Amino acid sequence: IQAVVTALRSHPAMNASLDEVRGEIVRKKRYDIGMAVDMEDGLVVPVIRDAGEKTIVELAREIERLAEGARNGTLPLSDVSRSTFTVTSIGSIGGLFSYPVINVPEAAILGVHRVVRRPVVRDGQIVPRDMAYLSLSFDHRLIDGGTATRFLNDVILQIESQNAK
Repeated sequence: IQAVVTALRSHPAMNASLDEVRGEIVRKKRYDIGMAVDMEDGLVVPVIRDAGEKTIVELAREIERLAEGARNGTLPLSDVSRSTFTVTSIGSIGGLFSYPVINVPEAAILGVHRVVRRPVVRDGQIVPRDMAYLSLSFDHRLIDGGTATRFLNDVILQIESQNAK
């Protein structure tokens, strides 16, 4: 979530929605990140409010609170509406790759897929590394492919730099 918020700050077009009534693109100032939670009877998307203002520990606590509330069916409507960007982790249920559907009216959704140990080349040597695919679905009415690719590259850079520490 922190990697996504950092990248959203650099690419504000990604943190937007389309007001179809007015025909306007609305750029969001807050980072209210939806996190898709798989349930037996469907999908719930609780929202981490002001994710950009939270520490990693605060984010972890909020994710746990929202996930538990989703599983128990106790989340109020205010916790499942008005996200500005959504992250879905189909890797948590074993998904290797997918194209997630945008949570309308958001501009995009990031899919995080299963982590798999793969051989990679580092400093001329083949070494095992945990790798995962990321996918980004986006609304071309709001975002072009270049903007989306630069955003995704920044998310990857953030994740890799955190894992290197």
